[in-house]
Amino acid sequence: MDKSQTVGRVFVAVSLVVFGVQHFLYGGFVAGLVPAFMPGRLFWAYFVGIAFFAAAAGILYEEMARPAATMLGVMFFLFLVLLHIPRIVTNSRDGNEWTSGFVALAMCGGAWILASASPLYEHEIADPFLKFGRYIFAMAFVAFGIQHFFDPRLTIRVGPPWFPGRPIWTYLTGIFFVVAGSAIFLGKKSRLAAKLLGATTLLFFLLLHIPRIAAQLHDPGPWTSGFEVLALCGGALVLASSLPREDRE
Repeated sequence: MDKSQTVGRVFVAVSLVVFGVQHFLYGGFVAGLVPAFMPGRLFWAYFVGIAFFAAAAGILYEEMARPAATMLGVMFFLFLVLLHIPRIVTNSRDGNEWTSGFVALAMCGGAWILASASPLYEHEIADPFLKFGRYIFAMAFVAFGIQHFFDPRLTIRVGPPWFPGRPIWTYLTGIFFVVAGSAIFLGKKSRLAAKLLGATTLLFFLLLHIPRIAAQLHDPGPWTSGFEVLALCGGALVLASSLPREDRE
């Protein structure tokens, strides 16, 4: 397995472990996010936490990586449909709700990228739908980029206070996300685009989110957003290392 793909899988697995721990530390809060029509909301909060641990272990164990990542993608897709879309419909003017929905979409795409890149064993057959992971992942980043223009305040306020020209970098980052996502979707220089996405999101994690986590260790918000970014970085690295040869050329 390519080194960058291994690193990407580790990034995703570490992020899933953090999410799983949060589901147990803040089970009551997470249960409040579960749709009201579902019985046993606290049970589902803990169940999803266990599922995150299981997915992390499966992704790191090569022979289980494909089914684990496939089911992880299905779970994030269900999050999008059952949790985020209703919240977006109810709070359509809230940019944070849109961001959370697109993150779930990107996570779904990233998980299926991992599944598609995993080796097949014995009588296993590749699932054609897993190829959609790349396009879902790309569309989410295009959406992130567009958000930088519709509501730049969402990104300006999270930039490092010591960084000069934060509004300008907000728009430049938006342009980059749109261009990189479009390149991946269209298959034009997509390996380079995925590499740059991986590098950029890793820098965001190190320069933006790690300081926020360190300053607010007991606040779950910075932990969640930071390790979402690390998981997306992992997905981009796996994608870059697993593109077809003709795409690399």
